[in-house]
Amino acid sequence: MENKYIRILSIISLSVLVMFSCEDETKDVEDTVVPTPVITSIDPAEGYPGEEATITGENFNATTSLNLIEIDTNGVSLASVTPSAGTATSLTFTRPNVSGVGVTINATLRVRNVEDVEEKVSESIAISLLPVFDIVYVNGLPKTKGGLAFDADGNLYARGQDPADVFKITPEGEESYFGQTHWGEGEMHIGPDGYLYAAVVWGDYGIVRISPAGGDYETWMPDMYVNNPFDFDWDSDGNMYIGTADGTIYRRLANTDNEVELLKSSGAWGSPFRLYNDDLYWYTKNDSGSNGLYKAPVPAVGDTVTASSITQILASEDYNPSGLAIDGMGNVYLMVGWENSTLVRVTPQGAVEEVWELPTENPNKAVWHNNKLWIAAGNQDSSVYVLHLGEEYGTGAVPQNTW
Repeated sequence: MENKYIRILSIISLSVLVMFSCEDETKDVEDTVVPTPVITSIDPAEGYPGEEATITGENFNATTSLNLIEIDTNGVSLASVTPSAGTATSLTFTRPNVSGVGVTINATLRVRNVEDVEEKVSESIAISLLPVFDIVYVNGLPKTKGGLAFDADGNLYARGQDPADVFKITPEGEESYFGQTHWGEGEMHIGPDGYLYAAVVWGDYGIVRISPAGGDYETWMPDMYVNNPFDFDWDSDGNMYIGTADGTIYRRLANTDNEVELLKSSGAWGSPFRLYNDDLYWYTKNDSGSNGLYKAPVPAVGDTVTASSITQILASEDYNPSGLAIDGMGNVYLMVGWENSTLVRVTPQGAVEEVWELPTENPNKAVWHNNKLWIAAGNQDSSVYVLHLGEEYGTGAVPQNTW
């Protein structure tokens, strides 16, 4: 009997020891401290949606997905983002698209450790979200149908149609009258000599130019040499390549008095043209069965574009562009013309991508400059739409619409 009591007391004592041992282990787990994240910097602090930024600091969760990046302004949450990569001292994330039209949002950013029961949060740091889409208004023009151009200082030149006044807008947004041409239906470019050159499609004017000081145009290459020029550009040797309204392509040799070579005979009326690197691009339209985007390498002096040298990038009856623009990656943007506000581009492989829904229909002409696509609203009004796509685009290749 006595042994029985001893066994019972031993069991009770052992149970008590086990209970205290478990409590101690539980207490140890509960007392584990997760340090509060600390942000020391963000680089870059200012940027566009779709661009990457890096947060540097300490005490971030080593498991990337257990960090939550929160962006707000004046206490109002704008976005919460999970980093794409990270360590305990560095987090990389993609800026969300929260900017409005032409509005830079100055916000604050903080990092939350979601593994911690208390979800410890860092102090905030300033961040600026630049607008992916903006609108420049050319107040001196009723419409922006006569082409866009940029000089080496980043000044924008926009031309109307009738009257074909040209206005200059500085990078700071200051607008001033620059000069005029005769009838503004055609493209404009700054030449190697600093003059502003403009194509005049109708009449006997051909290609005219305005001096860097501004003022009225001067005759440069009359229509007798090239009929109805629509677009043009120079190669690195100073030769000018000219696309006409009927689809013909010429080359004006450098250092000659309007000596031109016929490179491609006429195609369909209204075919826009561009020179990009060492290739000629054109879009055939109004020619059922042949419509689409083409390119051919620039032929040697004395040679012409041959059928075997032409590559058809896109065959389509769906588009009727009045202008083309080519970005730094070789994507071709179509100013798709009547009753269409969807901006589309054609990749070098021939894929068609919808990029943006513009505020108005009938975009007219466009130019690629400083990682942005500048689009003339054309007949609609005096607007120039500015779409930031970024250097090599990253995840911002097709930005989200804001409408």
